[in-house]
Amino acid sequence: MGGLACGLALLLAACSANSGPSTNGPFGNGGPTSGTVCYPAKPGGVVFDGFEEFSDTGGTATVSKVTLVHPRHLLLVAAWVANANNVAAGGGGGYPTPGRSWQRVPGAVVRHTHGREMIILVIVVKPSGKIGTATAVNLYYESAGTHYLLHFPYGPQAPVGHACH
Repeated sequence: MGGLACGLALLLAACSANSGPSTNGPFGNGGPTSGTVCYPAKPGGVVFDGFEEFSDTGGTATVSKVTLVHPRHLLLVAAWVANANNVAAGGGGGYPTPGRSWQRVPGAVVRHTHGREMIILVIVVKPSGKIGTATAVNLYYESAGTHYLLHFPYGPQAPVGHACH
């Protein structure tokens, strides 16, 4: 009986290890690049980053959430997705000015439109220490009943009161 219980436990553990969202969805993956994107913040201020661009290879998807990976003294304040054709990518201090095509996350619905295959993610973060950091950014979405994860392997960095190094 003990061997059967151990076998079932191993089978359950193996099945559970693969139960997370797929990283091979219509938005592709975040690519092999890693590193940071740095914008200095004023004390008590926020910074935004709009350089996370990804392709939409088809269908309709609903973005359920965006998270910072391993944040340290950094809070995600807001996130939007928008057609990259209608957005000037960039970043800096303060809040961005959302355009008409911007959709707030969670609940943003992205539809594949011929000629508008690139989507951009814009995030606003607020540092709470001398410097706020995260190692990466994750975007979770659902398309055709399947849940996916788009992992951007570089994270924001926001030093407070001094320039980026």
